[in-house]
Amino acid sequence: MNKRVIWIAGSVVLGVAALAIFVLIITGNGDETQLIASGRIEGRLTTLSAKSPAEIDEIFVDEGMFVERAQPLARLEDPTQRARVAAAREQLAALRKKQEGLTIELQALERQTDLQIAQAKVALSEATSRVTRAEADYAQAKRDFERYQKLAQSNVISQQRMEEVRLRETMSFEGLKEAEAVHNRAQKTLQLAQLQIDFIAAKRAELESLTREIGRAEAALTEQKSYVDAFSIESPLSGTVLARMIEIGERVNAGTPLFTLVDLDKLYVKVYIPEPDIGKITLGQPARIQVDSHPDRFFSAKVSKIAQQAEFTPKNVETREERVKLVFAVELSLTENPGGILKPGMPADGIIDLASADAQNSPD
Repeated sequence: MNKRVIWIAGSVVLGVAALAIFVLIITGNGDETQLIASGRIEGRLTTLSAKSPAEIDEIFVDEGMFVERAQPLARLEDPTQRARVAAAREQLAALRKKQEGLTIELQALERQTDLQIAQAKVALSEATSRVTRAEADYAQAKRDFERYQKLAQSNVISQQRMEEVRLRETMSFEGLKEAEAVHNRAQKTLQLAQLQIDFIAAKRAELESLTREIGRAEAALTEQKSYVDAFSIESPLSGTVLARMIEIGERVNAGTPLFTLVDLDKLYVKVYIPEPDIGKITLGQPARIQVDSHPDRFFSAKVSKIAQQAEFTPKNVETREERVKLVFAVELSLTENPGGILKPGMPADGIIDLASADAQNSPD
């Protein structure tokens, strides 16, 4: 096992050991204005993982290095995924080309149909007027024929005049029949033109379906591209590389952890306060942190979180008497970390200033 793996395993042990916390109330020197709680420094860890299967192509950082937000950490590569992007892009291009052709066809069909319907309506209107005139003409010719026929029987008019009236009645009738035939043809022409509306509706439905398919293809391309975009591993925060779990050339799967980052400006010490003393703790209460590596220095902190529910002392505590005690988890957030000298996993003592809480709770 190489040094990097040993260090990571040690970090995991430290993370578990962070639960082995005890609380010590200073009573030997008679100072009841302080509460000392021992634990380990912790941080908000961010683990970066691979989004899809890929190979580690480049690594730009190592453990312990400080990184800025959006700084490249590594680059992954996978030809298969890039081929998926190319295929999705080609499919989308083909669908868009089909959409363009169908749109042009539909627009031309709509213009042509609108024109045909308009022309058919005009022709039908003219044919209707012609039928109306022909009906009136035939009605008049028929009345004249009937009247002249009576006159002819009485020898009031000549036979020639009677033939003229008969001819006019016959021609009027033929004119009416022709007008009705034209009217029927105009009606059929309009009906045929209007049938195109159903065809247009079907084309529109086809175009709408194609548009939805394009939407799905766009979403698929976006998804496939997101995997390629995720090949560039960038830091989501300004912090320190706590662990690097990969090597160049290594093949990783989706979800494989790559890096663990921690923001050294947002460290805290989690301590457990006995139930009888939790009433002495308030949010924002000042505290100081002391670590073994710098025994002569104190680092400013404040109470940032108080658990709302009691729990038994963690099982890692050595004595059964301590384990059966009810305690409350309290986080002391560091307000300073000069030069990043404080690291997650360091043993630490938190000294909570009880006098400030008494001052806040005392009446004016």
